[in-house]
Amino acid sequence: MTTQKLDGVIDPVSGRPVGASERIREISWTDLPLGCPMPDRSLWDVHPRVYLPIHLSGRERCPYCSTLYVLRDPQPGDAVPAFANAQIEQCYQRALARSMRHASTPLPVTLTAPSAHSGRLS
Repeated sequence: MTTQKLDGVIDPVSGRPVGASERIREISWTDLPLGCPMPDRSLWDVHPRVYLPIHLSGRERCPYCSTLYVLRDPQPGDAVPAFANAQIEQCYQRALARSMRHASTPLPVTLTAPSAHSGRLS
């Protein structure tokens, strides 16, 4: 999970410019289910805990602190997290399939041994 403070960036949820004081947090699938505030927040900086269904949209904004959470797509080599929620697991499988389709990995090349009748003249 990474925290960014960005100025001049357009918020993908509202379409408004993101101010310098606004927070954008990129989270991974292992952070789900997503609850705000996150455990790393200071005690003085907390509000009532809310769970955000980020697995459905890929982006959610907390109604209390206005932190924008962005869900990072899984990469084909990442470890598969264990989910207790079937809906989150289904969304993960779809996101993984989507990222594998968009990955620019070359197709494996199968090498075959030349046959005895390869057409060579002797």
